[in-house]
Amino acid sequence: MGLTVSRRNAGEIVVLHLEGELDIYTVGAFRQESDQIDPAEVQTVVDLKDVSLLDSSGLGALVSLLNRARAAGGVLGVVCPQRHLRRVFEITGLRRAFVFGDDLEGVRAALAEAATSQTA
Repeated sequence: MGLTVSRRNAGEIVVLHLEGELDIYTVGAFRQESDQIDPAEVQTVVDLKDVSLLDSSGLGALVSLLNRARAAGGVLGVVCPQRHLRRVFEITGLRRAFVFGDDLEGVRAALAEAATSQTA
């Protein structure tokens, strides 16, 4: 199976919606699209709700985008309602590195909470 990557604006947030498998064979499409985003200029959320597989290559690409966001003083939001995908983040110790939610509104709320705790 392949990967479809689409980009849309949701207010002040850019959402990268992924559909399919994010793995060694498809990670290039994700990197190509994510490299066009400047996390210093816009809050980014990666929507994984339609992703069926996430391997170490895909996880590495997400961490790369996270590192760019952190270098700009930000965070990376992830929409991920599937337990099997969240388990990948837990097993690798990356669960707390990203801001998660089951849907975009959940991620928005978590991002707002993270921003409040950073300024407090």
